Amino acid sequence: MSLAEVTLSPGDEISLVRDDRLDDVFHVKSTVGPSGMPRRRRRDIEGIQLDANRVRNHRKVREIEGMLPEGSPVTFRPKEAERTRVQDHLDAYSDEGEPLKDPETGEQLDRGGTIFGTDDRYLFNDRAFPWRTTGLIRTAGGRCSGTTIGPRLVLTASHCVNWNDDGGAGWITFTPGAFDGDAPWGEIAATQVIYWIQAPGTLSDQQTAFDYVVLVMEEDIGELIGYPGYRTYDDEWNDGSYWQYTGYPGELAGGMRPAFQGDCVISSAQGQNMGGNDALVLGHFNEFTPGQSGGAVWGWWDGEPWPRIIGVGSTIGSTAVQSPTGSTTGDNEFGGGPALSTLISWARDNFPA
Repeated sequence: MSLAEVTLSPGDEISLVRDDRLDDVFHVKSTVGPSGMPRRRRRDIEGIQLDANRVRNHRKVREIEGMLPEGSPVTFRPKEAERTRVQDHLDAYSDEGEPLKDPETGEQLDRGGTIFGTDDRYLFNDRAFPWRTTGLIRTAGGRCSGTTIGPRLVLTASHCVNWNDDGGAGWITFTPGAFDGDAPWGEIAATQVIYWIQAPGTLSDQQTAFDYVVLVMEEDIGELIGYPGYRTYDDEWNDGSYWQYTGYPGELAGGMRPAFQGDCVISSAQGQNMGGNDALVLGHFNEFTPGQSGGAVWGWWDGEPWPRIIGVGSTIGSTAVQSPTGSTTGDNEFGGGPALSTLISWARDNFPA
């Protein structure tokens, strides 16, 4: 049985190493050259746009299970990376809005997103489930965040994709567990992108509500590292501190380390409709800066071994440190709702492995 395929250069060495914590678990390790694992790029990928007729058998889906690989360690919160508490990077940034400075060079940094009060994120380095399901999305246009959502499927934001006029997209890759250039499971290329809309850089509320895509990968990476489930957001959960959010903020560690925020609150859920499909704009006052787009917001339900995604990072409200207003003015936003569950369900059924 083939579990994964990676490309190595001549002279690279492979070894099978027993896990110190789990006697029946082994890791395949490779010693590679100074350039690391080769980066995977493909020609432009195919776009598959959904419509009401195409998804008619999936529109009533409201929850989808995840997958925890046998023998995988599970943690509720990720292990914090050394010397990377986000607030340490923000000591030079006062409540009066003075420029954020790099703590080592003193150079001014562009935060570029919204921080509400104290920045509660921290950077992490954890290869346990589900944190390894979060990864770095790379395209010709930049970087975003993504999460496995099926055996060979990855969820990210539509506005992260370099859309072509013919409905396709440029090359896209996903590196799960990426940290400071390390790629524990390699960098995997996408072959297709499944979407509702080709979201532009600046989004209306309707576009934010549908701002997500599922990438079909050329390898079964989800089968190897696992993937979370999904549950459609219910507005009865508004104002509850139930959620966790992950992604790769560009202003911290060069966007090469993932950040975590727990006890997140969604303040509002605004319904939007397009082509007979319902979706939600999920307003929130949690920290959100460029690079975190496409990252998953999820929650844990009692008795389940995996979290369930309820939204995807989409829109930044402003570019300032501020206090929550109590309204939707200036809030950050996730995209979610029934259309997200329909998208994931259709992708799971049509690209099972």
